[in-house]
Amino acid sequence: MPIHNLGYREWKGELQSTSTRWFVVADIGIRRAWQSAWLRRMMFFAWVPGVVMGFMIFTYEQSAKQGGEVQDIMSAGAMAMVTYESPELIYRRIKQERILTGSRASIGEERHIFWSSLLLILFRRSQPFLLIPIVAVIAPPMISQDFRSRAFLLYFSRPLTKVQYIIGKAATISLYLLCVTMFPALLLYFVGVLLSPDISVLSATWDLPLRVILASFMIVIPCTALSLMLSSLTTESRYASFAWFAVWIFGHLTYVVIRSVANPGDSSMVQSLSLYETFNDLSSWILDPKLGVTHIETRFILLAVLTAVCTAVLYRRVSAPMEV
Repeated sequence: MPIHNLGYREWKGELQSTSTRWFVVADIGIRRAWQSAWLRRMMFFAWVPGVVMGFMIFTYEQSAKQGGEVQDIMSAGAMAMVTYESPELIYRRIKQERILTGSRASIGEERHIFWSSLLLILFRRSQPFLLIPIVAVIAPPMISQDFRSRAFLLYFSRPLTKVQYIIGKAATISLYLLCVTMFPALLLYFVGVLLSPDISVLSATWDLPLRVILASFMIVIPCTALSLMLSSLTTESRYASFAWFAVWIFGHLTYVVIRSVANPGDSSMVQSLSLYETFNDLSSWILDPKLGVTHIETRFILLAVLTAVCTAVLYRRVSAPMEV
C-alpha cells in the first residue's frame, strides 16, 4: 500500500500555553499515583483526625460557655499531647496560675491556645506517620521509571523544558502532601468554626489558617525536593524507596543516640539530624511561638540548604541524559 502526503502538516489541535505545559506532566502523575489502592487508603486515614478533632472543638466550645471543669480538662489534655507532659501536672498548673493571678485568661486567649494545640497534635502526631509512606508510594517511580523506560525522550521531544518537567513532577508530590498536611488542618479549623456557638471565634483564631499554610509549605517543599532527588539518582524505584525511609529512620536514630549520651541542654542543635524532629520544631514554632523553640534559625537554614542542594542535584540528573 503506498504512503502519500509525507512531510510536515499543520497542527489542527489546541496548543498549550508555555506557562501551563507543566500541568500535563502533573496531571499524568496525579492520575497514575491515584491508581494505587494503598495510597487511597492512606489518604482516607489522613482526613479522619481532622473530623474527630472538630468534635473535640465542639465539646470545648460548649463547655466554654459555662466555664466548667470540662474546659480545663480538655485544655490540659491537648497541651499534654503537645508538650509530652502529664495531663494531671498541666491541670494542676492551670489551677495554680488561676489562684495566683486571681482570675482566668479571656475566653479568646484560651480558645486560641486550645485550637493551636489541636493543630499541633495533627502536625506532630498523626500526619507525619502518614506523610512518610505516602511519599514512599508516589515519589520513587516519578523519575526513575522515566529513566529506565526512556520515557524522558518522549517528554523532551515535545516543547517541554527541563524546568517545566521538574515542576510537573514536583506538583504531583506536593498536591498529595498538601492533602496530608494543609487540607486536613484547614478542615479541622473550618469544622471548628461551624460547630462553634457563635462567629466570634474568628476574631480569636483568624491567624491559625495562615500559620497552617506556612507550616505546611515548610514541610512540603523540602520533602518534595528530597524525594525527587532520590528518585533521579537511580533507575530502580525500590532503591529510592529504601533511601527515603533510611533518611528518616537513621536520622532519627542518630538523634536519639546522641541525645542519650550528650548533655540534654545541648540537644537542641542535635535535633537537626532528624527530619522528624526538625519538622516538629518548625510546626511548633509557627503554630504556637510561645512554646519557645530554641535555635529555630538552625532549622530554617538546614531546610533551605537541603532544598537547594536537592534541587541542584535533581536538575543536574534530569539534564544529564540530554547532554551529548
